[in-house]
Amino acid sequence: MSGVKIGIGFGLWNYGLPSAESICGYAELAEAVGLDSIWLSDHIVTRNPTLDISCLFAMIAGRTKRLKMGPSVLTLPARHPVHVAKTYATLDYISEGRMIMAVGSGSDLRDLAASGVPPAERGKRLDEGIKILRRLWTESHVTHQGQFYQFEDVTIEPKPRKGSLDIWIGGKSDAILKRVVRLGDGWFPALTSPQEFRRDMDKLISFGEEYGRPFNPREAGVLLLTHISEDRETAWKTVAPLLRGLPMPPEEVAARCIVGPAAECVEKLQAFVEAGCVKFVLRPACPSAEVMPQIEQYGTKILPAFAA
Repeated sequence: MSGVKIGIGFGLWNYGLPSAESICGYAELAEAVGLDSIWLSDHIVTRNPTLDISCLFAMIAGRTKRLKMGPSVLTLPARHPVHVAKTYATLDYISEGRMIMAVGSGSDLRDLAASGVPPAERGKRLDEGIKILRRLWTESHVTHQGQFYQFEDVTIEPKPRKGSLDIWIGGKSDAILKRVVRLGDGWFPALTSPQEFRRDMDKLISFGEEYGRPFNPREAGVLLLTHISEDRETAWKTVAPLLRGLPMPPEEVAARCIVGPAAECVEKLQAFVEAGCVKFVLRPACPSAEVMPQIEQYGTKILPAFAA
């Protein structure tokens, strides 16, 4: 399948928080080797030191020219959507139209608790928040009287360069897949397999027919933990710290990772392509000192295998 896009992602910095200059270096190298985009995981309350991703995007925007940027994913219910609309419209302006929005209901309930949001409300808040973002990015003098948010005569300027930002939605449950069809522009799961991806893609197509809003199969991408190494045993030892604390047994997470020699990694990605996936976000599962070599290998060993 032609048109495969590959980006890079970063998460909780489980191996230690890199310097700001290092993060910029990752983005610059990703752009130089031909990667499509950079994605940053959003967390407010964490066990490890982490950074506000809107600040990081502003920094990266000033150091790159082509690389698209997006959260993977933004916990929208933990924030007021008016503030989010303003922040990401500003980031789109300073990046000259390179922002993509991806939102979710929040995988870490501590973020919601710290923001005063009952977990039971997160789904409805997400729905309402998405609708508000769309209106504020496309309309002026917006008044909204909803269940959770109320405001009058709000205008966000400048608006996104392309008229709005695409809104991708993360997650895999049926409720989330229906939300993607009802409210989203794309689907962005993580920790999934090619078989699960195909199954859920078929559900999206079916839900699209049900809701009268057809889903475009090309507007779906997957985030994958990745480590390229000819020494398979060492590679898995490197990845192990990231597998702990995830919401499934380590062996199930491992089955959903792209780890091992480059040729095997290409084969695993090809299985996703055959399942209908054309967009990938590869998250380097390694200490900071190994990130740059991993990015180099994405450019020299992964991208050429999927060149149109």
